[in-house]
Amino acid sequence: MRTERGLRALVVTDSLIWTAEAEYAVEFARAEAAMGVDVTFACPLPDLVAAPLVSEADVRRMPGARPSSSPADFLADVRWTSRLVDEVRPDFVHSSRSSAHLIAALAVGSRAPLIHLRGGAGRPKGHPLNRFLYRRCTRVVIASSRRVRDWVVERTGVSRERVHRILLPVDVHVFRSSGSSGVLASDFGVDASTPVVVDVARLAPVKGHSVLLEAMAEVAREMPGARLVLVGEAWSGQPEALMRQAEVLGLSGSVVFAGRRDDVPAILAEADVCVSSSLGSEENSRAVSEYMAAGRPVVATEVGVVPELVAGGTTGVLVPPGDADALARGILAVLSNPETAARMGRAGRERAVETFSREAFAGRLSSILSQVGVETCA
Repeated sequence: MRTERGLRALVVTDSLIWTAEAEYAVEFARAEAAMGVDVTFACPLPDLVAAPLVSEADVRRMPGARPSSSPADFLADVRWTSRLVDEVRPDFVHSSRSSAHLIAALAVGSRAPLIHLRGGAGRPKGHPLNRFLYRRCTRVVIASSRRVRDWVVERTGVSRERVHRILLPVDVHVFRSSGSSGVLASDFGVDASTPVVVDVARLAPVKGHSVLLEAMAEVAREMPGARLVLVGEAWSGQPEALMRQAEVLGLSGSVVFAGRRDDVPAILAEADVCVSSSLGSEENSRAVSEYMAAGRPVVATEVGVVPELVAGGTTGVLVPPGDADALARGILAVLSNPETAARMGRAGRERAVETFSREAFAGRLSSILSQVGVETCA
């Protein structure tokens, strides 16, 4: 329901599936809604992309499902978005993904400042039209990591002063640890005294689960009772291939394939160490952010935005991607020293609250909005 005097935002994306770009746009919208902004979120397939937003924003279905490949869909979306701007009268507009960026620029014109969102590992195209779009039609760009910010500056020629970094916002209050719920014992038979390693990630090759299993084989030699809990939806050929690998490594009884779960905060609360073994991408790294928000020590590979989240030696351990030995050493270093683990967990929680909580997001976004002439109460 719209407030009488509150700020209004419109988010436009042409994402058809859940990707890092879609996640960044959705979490942006959720954080803005938490600030008291009235958010309208437009996308072609709301059921697949905007489901988390249903209770927090006004979700609209764009008429053209494939504007990036269909000129008819593109034109339909431009006309529809223009009418939506007339209806919503947003104070500012976000676009996410290349086609939506152009759609929003054509539909919005000078009626509201256009703020483009860059989340995900794709580099922007550097052709003349895109450079014009970024430099002349977009007031500012917000990127999910320093690397993405640098790509925007290098590829589009936008001045660095107009490209800002905001880490993926996380609702840290959801992950405040209130003690063990016993979910690992009740659902998977994991004893409360067992050292628990948790990894939350879809079971895709880029997430490095095969490397993590190799690392756990080394961990098991030092700590035979340690258990690995893998939380994440199945991917092509998974979890069967990982199950076979675990059996070959002698880990069949030490690995829990939990699948997709809606109680991730409860599972993280029972972890002794949380791991991200990703081999690439991670320009948002929601999992690592949530580990820290939950106050868990982190062992993670140095890819994407992860080094911007994890302070090596302070909130966790950073290791090279694809290095099972280094990953095992990092996990063992945390598991074998509970005092260090607790200190890292506390420091991670503090860093999460200060750096990428929704409250921190509100302050950062308010500063950016003021630069484009939009005043907030944050």
